[in-house]
Amino acid sequence: MALGDVRSFVNGKLVVLDQSAGKVKVKDNAEPQAPSLEQLVKSQPFLVISVGNCPQCEELAAFLTARGVPPTVFVKWDKSSNEYPALKKALQAHAGEVFTFPQVFAEGVYQGGFKDVMEKADKGTYDELLERAYDVEPCTLKRQVEKQAMVVYSLPNCPQCDVLYEDLEKRGVPVKDVFVKLDKAKPEYPSFKAQLQTLMGRQQFSFPQTFVRAVHEGNYDEVIAKAEKGEFADFFCEEFGIKPLAAQEPQQPPAEAIAFDEDF
Repeated sequence: MALGDVRSFVNGKLVVLDQSAGKVKVKDNAEPQAPSLEQLVKSQPFLVISVGNCPQCEELAAFLTARGVPPTVFVKWDKSSNEYPALKKALQAHAGEVFTFPQVFAEGVYQGGFKDVMEKADKGTYDELLERAYDVEPCTLKRQVEKQAMVVYSLPNCPQCDVLYEDLEKRGVPVKDVFVKLDKAKPEYPSFKAQLQTLMGRQQFSFPQTFVRAVHEGNYDEVIAKAEKGEFADFFCEEFGIKPLAAQEPQQPPAEAIAFDEDF
């Protein structure tokens, strides 16, 4: 430093005043500041905020990574950093005064913590977003039919869905656990429809659609016919402890009541 120079810190920057020349030089002596919460939320369509030594953060990261979500969505905060108190306060505006990590945002909207996000992910809430933003193949329905021994996808106000429900219920199948009702009004339905088409290998279909041990078994009349022939007898016995019933006359809903997907 030349004779006559005076140094001081203003707003974290080193200011050098050369008294002999009457010049002021400003040097940035501060470390780069961490992005604010608002900046982070805007930076990613899907954002996961975590901290170190957090088992739930690691579990969510493993869940998303296994599905092809890129590591760029994960941001780890350091609780010992100078910026952490301000970041925590900003997050409290969304998560409340008391919260745990991880915390998640999707398209700028707060999604909640570990439990909330895992429940939404299991339901396929993020399928369309993750496919659009990160080219992640949606697999909610695939996971479901592989995990659950029997799944019947149905719709509200679907007469043939009701026919199959009643038929399987009479046979002793735990229909409340087996039937999964999709909703065309929900934003995730287009993704579910595409996933169902892939699983069935069909573009055109009507509801309900049934899977047994991850194998597509068909619509309501196909499934009832197979049940009448005893094709599911061993499965029903092994999975649900059901003894075979006497043969029944298959029920038929009115032809005009068939609930085809409205897109076809």
